[in-house]
Amino acid sequence: MVFLLLNLIKIKHWIKNIFFIYAPLVFSLQLLNLQKLFDATMAFISFSFVSVFVYILNDIKDKDSDARHPVKSKRPIASGKISTTKAFIIGAVFLIFGIFVSLFLGLDATIILLIYVITNVFYSYILKRIVVIDVFIIAFGFFLRVLLGSVAIGVNLSHWMALATFALSLFLGFCKRRNEINILGEEAVNCRTNLKDYTVQVLDIFIIISASVAVMSYALYSMDREVVEKLGVDNLIYSFPFVIYGVFRYLYLVYCKNMGANPEDIAVKDVGIVTAVILWAVLIVFLIYFKDCDIGFDFRFNLFSYFKR
Repeated sequence: MVFLLLNLIKIKHWIKNIFFIYAPLVFSLQLLNLQKLFDATMAFISFSFVSVFVYILNDIKDKDSDARHPVKSKRPIASGKISTTKAFIIGAVFLIFGIFVSLFLGLDATIILLIYVITNVFYSYILKRIVVIDVFIIAFGFFLRVLLGSVAIGVNLSHWMALATFALSLFLGFCKRRNEINILGEEAVNCRTNLKDYTVQVLDIFIIISASVAVMSYALYSMDREVVEKLGVDNLIYSFPFVIYGVFRYLYLVYCKNMGANPEDIAVKDVGIVTAVILWAVLIVFLIYFKDCDIGFDFRFNLFSYFKR
């Protein structure tokens, strides 16, 4: 029963909330501020709980089509293991608790969550049938995650970080659509009606454009003068190889291994992606928080400055 409940609330999807909600905390030099860390954690809890309602509502709406899907048919609602009424009640409880927690972060945080819920209600019943708009709504949800993370700790969200988040989400979303077409073949339309309006060729174009915008936005963020002045470090660009490798690795998995339907699984199971993310995170923390740290023999971790000579 516990496993069934965890599957219903899609707890493995919460990893996305960790990455995007805590990002502003790390990049604002507030990671070691216990109050800010607590506020970010409250934001994570509130968004995760509210997203449970969104996931359940979407599963209820897609119950019949999911039942015809080779993988989604095993979900608690689609398989009939949990009734739609019971699932909706569980989702409503999570929604109420999530909104309640957000009130401690201020009205702005609550408004962000309400916008997320409202847009996803429209997504579940209308917008998911509209080609391209369906992926844009998903990407907007990730933008709201990083925005909530910024609002919760009281920092301004960089335009470049917002753009990088949105573009990366588009990239993952279009890769997911491509994988669905490849895996399901002629049955794709029966599982997701708007897949008839997509083609592999046009999705390839969308994927390349969104990936390019994502990596360039990150590069521009890392070199932005305001960011450099705020963080007191101009070496963030040297984390770029891990970012571009992560994108290349994901493209390899999508095009050569026919993966991409579940980004959250790739994020925790693929050795290449996991390694790149860990090394990137370690380097980011080291560059930002230990930029003046002596590591012996009068050698300081500002050696990247030599590359400018």
